[in-house]
Amino acid sequence: MELGIFCSVFVSLILVFSAFLRVSGNAEGDALNALKSNLEDPNNVLQSWNATLVNPCTWYHLTCNSDNSVTRV
Repeated sequence: MELGIFCSVFVSLILVFSAFLRVSGNAEGDALNALKSNLEDPNNVLQSWNATLVNPCTWYHLTCNSDNSVTRV
C-alpha cells in the first residue's frame, strides 16, 4: 500500500514540475528580447515586446503560426 502512495506522489510531482517548466520560459521571447536590446528604438515602436509575457505572439509587429511560434518579425 505504501508503494502505491509513493508512486502517486511521485507522478504528481513530475506533472507539476513539467507544467512549471513549460510556462516558466519561452526561447523565442528570450531571443526577441535579446534582439530588441541590441536595436535602437527611438520612437518606442517595440514597447509591446514585454519579457514578462509568456507568449511573444501577443506582441505587435510579429506574426505567429497556429502553434504560437513566431514566423515573421
